[in-house]
Amino acid sequence: MKLAARTQDIPASATIAVTTRAAALKAEGKDVIGFGAGQPDFDTPSHIVEAAKTALDNGWTRYTPTAGLPQMKEAVVSHVARDFGLEVSPKQVMVSCGGKHVLYNALQCMLNPGEEVLLPAPYWVSYPVQCSMAGGKARIVQSRPENGFVPSLAELEAACNERTRGIIINSPSNPTGAGYSEADLEGIARLVVERDLWVISDEIYAKLTYDDYRSRFFATLPGMAERTLTVYGLSKTYAMTGWRIGIGIGPEELIGAMSRMQGQVTTNPATPCQAGAIAALTESEDFLVDWLVQFDKRRRYMVEALNAMDGVSCNLPKGAFYAFPDLRGVLGRRIDGRVIDTDWALIDYLLEDAGIALVPGTPFGAPGFARLSYATSMSNIEQGLVRMGEALDRLS
Repeated sequence: MKLAARTQDIPASATIAVTTRAAALKAEGKDVIGFGAGQPDFDTPSHIVEAAKTALDNGWTRYTPTAGLPQMKEAVVSHVARDFGLEVSPKQVMVSCGGKHVLYNALQCMLNPGEEVLLPAPYWVSYPVQCSMAGGKARIVQSRPENGFVPSLAELEAACNERTRGIIINSPSNPTGAGYSEADLEGIARLVVERDLWVISDEIYAKLTYDDYRSRFFATLPGMAERTLTVYGLSKTYAMTGWRIGIGIGPEELIGAMSRMQGQVTTNPATPCQAGAIAALTESEDFLVDWLVQFDKRRRYMVEALNAMDGVSCNLPKGAFYAFPDLRGVLGRRIDGRVIDTDWALIDYLLEDAGIALVPGTPFGAPGFARLSYATSMSNIEQGLVRMGEALDRLS
């Protein structure tokens, strides 16, 4: 079969590829510790599961409105007002099949062919691909670990041109765990007004923050609500990655267009999953206190262990559940006559020789780095980092 040319420009997800390869090695009997998963290792809280079960028992098995149940939208409205200070109406809310689906709908509705989107790097792997799928282009603005992986306002301004239409921001960040400060957000807001840009603000990790850092929804800044599409969801905070519930919040006109787009592609997200999501948004989050304590303990241990390795340095993440170490000090070393000269080569070596699975930095726009998820057990983290340190010590 001859496929459409556009399919040639759609790469496989690097995070999924690493996870798949690690699973294949496990199936062959190899002992592999995975740090690639972008999902909590906890089960979905029982009250959420029970809500979905009850919905099924009560016949919630049919279509809902394309953009979600009215009860679901009302739950979102109350949740974001209470927890983030964002005041919206149900007409400004839509529910999709995961945050990735919200992003796809948004870019298809906001980006014309040839237009550009500012994209700070490191970035989540799907952002630039989805820009291309909409006929546009991501203009990469590099950030550095010494600046907390947050680009300066001057760098963002310098990247603007006559084709620039918007910017994508993600705080806390996947893959770095970086968090934008109030001053960072205010600077971006000024640029957005000066350049007449729209914003996609990915807030999927907004509740997973540590120490004294707290995430602020970009749309709550003065004048930003009418320019911003907020991507929110339940996958990470409530351990619901397989439920596929994403939330888009934005101007009514945009949400209407995204809903029409969704109506021609998927229709509504799964009805019983929406019932579970309503419970997640409206009932107790006491479980999250313990989860954050565990994530924090793992975060500190992982970063300290990484920084103790020769040639490795790692910032302490402010949010999410990823560490993003700089491995450039290791590249160029050798073992058994081969040179480990790229992050991909290093990740291959660590997987094959040490039995640990990391995601290379190149797909995130950061060659020489790697992403490690600490959404796994402390035992896995301890054993995996010992293996990593020993494997790096074997390089010369």
